[in-house]
Amino acid sequence: MTFWDFCAPFYDLAEKTNGKAYDKMLKIVREIVPQGATVFEAAAGTGAISVAIGDRASRILCTDVSEKMLNVARRKAVKRGIQNIKIENQNIFELAETDNSFDVVVAGQVLHLIDNPEKAATELKRVAKSMVILPMSFTKNLRGTAKLGVNFYRLFGFAPKVEFTADTYKVFLPSIGFENCEYIQIAGKLPMAVAVWKKGGEF
Repeated sequence: MTFWDFCAPFYDLAEKTNGKAYDKMLKIVREIVPQGATVFEAAAGTGAISVAIGDRASRILCTDVSEKMLNVARRKAVKRGIQNIKIENQNIFELAETDNSFDVVVAGQVLHLIDNPEKAATELKRVAKSMVILPMSFTKNLRGTAKLGVNFYRLFGFAPKVEFTADTYKVFLPSIGFENCEYIQIAGKLPMAVAVWKKGGEF
């Protein structure tokens, strides 16, 4: 069992510890996604973003490698009555979709966890027709209860390959191929940002 399978039952509860920032992130992503867009979410976890944009997108494909996470996403989609969503297991390094097959691609809280973010970035950009949205929490240089909380998750197997501040995230994304992003910063117990990369580089 992976760390993500293990934490699937209480993952949403953990996110609520950073509730105001996380809710703000969901609101920002909703505002960015154009009404009627087709959306692909990679590494969706329990599907919080996919569910949040269910009434804006015309079609959503919500994917993750953890089937236990996806089972939580399925239950949430049913509870919310979202019928324009498909939920399936996919690996971010080998997406099954064709080039430019979705208007918007979303990949939140994942690029810091994987060994080859450059390969994942190439796949995300390939599938996107117009933009890639990249939300991220910042766990570097934390203090107080926020630091204690992140260290508690480490005890159970949380092991990011790299950790960011707002400034280092802005350096990291261009280094893996996401040049000229727009950044929307979010204050919180764990600070966050939503980065948006557009095909063609125009905002």
